[in-house]
Amino acid sequence: MRALVTGASSGIGAAFARALAARGHDLVLVARDRSRLEAMAAELPVDVEVLPADLALRDEQERVADRIASEASPIGMVVTCAGFGMHAQILSEDPAEHDRAWEVMGRATQRLAAAAARTMRPRGEGAIVTVSSTAGLTAMGAYAAIKAWVTTMTEGLANELHGSGVTVTALLPGWVRTEFHQRAGMAASGLPDVLWLEPDAVVAACLRDVDRGKVLSIPSVRYKAFAGLLRIMPRSGVRAVSRALRSRRDR
Repeated sequence: MRALVTGASSGIGAAFARALAARGHDLVLVARDRSRLEAMAAELPVDVEVLPADLALRDEQERVADRIASEASPIGMVVTCAGFGMHAQILSEDPAEHDRAWEVMGRATQRLAAAAARTMRPRGEGAIVTVSSTAGLTAMGAYAAIKAWVTTMTEGLANELHGSGVTVTALLPGWVRTEFHQRAGMAASGLPDVLWLEPDAVVAACLRDVDRGKVLSIPSVRYKAFAGLLRIMPRSGVRAVSRALRSRRDR
């Protein structure tokens, strides 16, 4: 069966496309930019279906959900990577960036994961991967809040599918060397090198966790330790750490 990957034209999504192709999966690649998708497809040694879609638009979300549900060419794995960094503060008067972020990273993730779950459960097999973030464990603004929602939603879906044969995994990476920060206009060079991960390594670790049926995948020992610390730290401490990290990132 094919794997469908959103946000597949760059970053973690492109790394998933390469890794799944190396495993022999035929692919459906989803992103806004058709030309970049076609360039990615040309690199891969498997059959690739290109599906341009802007997941900020609800009819486009439903079009991708319909492709997931199609039995004409079944989808056996869905990976939701589409996303972007945010500049807007929570107190911003203009809701446009918040609305787009929620549609792409929140609602679209739920709609596509749910479509996959409804399609896969009767088969008794399949895998769903949502890309969340360790930012969701912090208090770093609206992006962190959306990613916290994604993680909790994914865990809830894993409970709903428990024992069905369908695995559900939320990937919680830290800072990854991709276009993500540059495209968001973030001066991430202020962060120490130890915090950075490579996208191919992040994806390899995630796929190992998917194979094991793990619900939460946190790549690298250092981010596992960071996540563990945030979970036991008082929330006042989490807020202080978040302020310090945001200050370094924005410098």
